[in-house]
Amino acid sequence: MSTGLDSKLQIHTLASDLGLQQSAKPCQCILQSIESRVKAIKNRFACATLNDLLLAIANEVGTVFREIRVDSDLLKIQEEYVSKKELIFANLSNDLSQPDDYGITIGLHHQKAWEPRFVSVIDCRGDKGFRTYFTKWHELAHLLTLTPQMRLVFRRSHSRENSNDPEERLMDVIASSVGFHADFLPENSRGDISFEGIAEIKNEFCPDASIQSATIGIVKALPTPCILLEAEMALKKGEVAAELQSGFDFCDSPTPYLRAVHAMVNDSAREAGLQFFKNWRVPIASIIADVFASGGYAEAEEDLNWWSTSDGRHLKSLPIRVKAMKTGKSVKALLIPINS
Repeated sequence: MSTGLDSKLQIHTLASDLGLQQSAKPCQCILQSIESRVKAIKNRFACATLNDLLLAIANEVGTVFREIRVDSDLLKIQEEYVSKKELIFANLSNDLSQPDDYGITIGLHHQKAWEPRFVSVIDCRGDKGFRTYFTKWHELAHLLTLTPQMRLVFRRSHSRENSNDPEERLMDVIASSVGFHADFLPENSRGDISFEGIAEIKNEFCPDASIQSATIGIVKALPTPCILLEAEMALKKGEVAAELQSGFDFCDSPTPYLRAVHAMVNDSAREAGLQFFKNWRVPIASIIADVFASGGYAEAEEDLNWWSTSDGRHLKSLPIRVKAMKTGKSVKALLIPINS
């Protein structure tokens, strides 16, 4: 859990409002509390799939999902709730007008006694559709952390504009954790990890999730240590500013190299003491470099200490099996300790 979030007063306040004991790691306390509640709901409703769990949680927190697939869906939802005197819906078009406005949860004021108290509107138009599953869990995360102080009095939106807000970032952490709950992984998930196996789990338990979010979530939940990374041609962080200056004759343009631009060490790997840092250059000898150049899929046995910083610091030696697959302009790779 991010120590950066743990240092935010907003997160400490949320933990306090939720009735949790004061802690130096409020994110962990909040997540554990939510996971415990989610597990109880899963058992009570006998959920068989992650989609079953999603609907059970929605019922528990009192919301209903309304999806927007085409523009006319938005207008119908808007007119429906405005006609019920829920005038805040009159601004729905503006709330979801930007490419990075994914969803919004609105508290109702004139619902019938049997109707849900909230409406979670999910924008599935265009590329936003790839985030539908995750957006739903993000909205549920807000409702799962609803406090007696009524933090969600009117509405809460999920958009790029507020993505740096500490509480919004915590909602993403919660959504990633409960949206791919480890209890739904099959018994054989402790065995060989593969992209094919991850795809099978996705298709069976969370078919509505995007490939990207499902891969990240499932790998994170796996009981076997694993590092998931995505490599593509990129600059070091410090070279990005230099690139902006490269238009001047006296500035040399920095050279991009194949780097691990995204990296995720799952919980099992962290518990085993594994480390990995994004933006490191991919070792020339790694199968990842071969797959990037040639495409397709390949596997190889390597050592984690092949990875090093620019000043020569290496990761500790550990035999790993690397499974690499070219997707578009990048390579996705699984780094799995051998005999873990």
